[in-house]
Amino acid sequence: MADNKLDERPTLSKEELQALLEPQILSLSNIQEALSGKTRLFKACLFAATAMSAAYLGMYSTGLLDNFVSHGWTKHYGDYRLHQIRFGIGFLMLVSLYVWILLKKPLGTILACYAGVLSYFLVSGTARLFVVLNPPNDTSFLTIYILLNSSFVALAFILMREDRRSTW
Repeated sequence: MADNKLDERPTLSKEELQALLEPQILSLSNIQEALSGKTRLFKACLFAATAMSAAYLGMYSTGLLDNFVSHGWTKHYGDYRLHQIRFGIGFLMLVSLYVWILLKKPLGTILACYAGVLSYFLVSGTARLFVVLNPPNDTSFLTIYILLNSSFVALAFILMREDRRSTW
């Protein structure tokens, strides 16, 4: 006798059926819940990156940065436009980082991409300052510029490492 396997249909439990019918792929958590499994260093670095970004946003909005970036020295519209584009990209990076944290997704890939973009900003911005300052008379400003941009890159790497050490 041949067994008819179509007659022996497995049944799903109520929990399995509910899990299949109501997927929670994009469920946002609150920030406290999202950071609950993160290390103390992760939280400190995230706060530092956010505080530095907020300070930059405030200084950019008030016009205090205009004298300290390349378009302040060259008065070229292209330099001003490039600064606006970089500012927009940086702001989108910070917002998307918080969304990714709220979604409780692994941050390694996104932070590695951010570190690459921030490194590009550091190298290209420093090169542009060398062209504008030609030769750089104010080495203290250039040093501060490099240290501030390098700190964002370092924070991205530290956040990446601490995300791997954290639990969800």
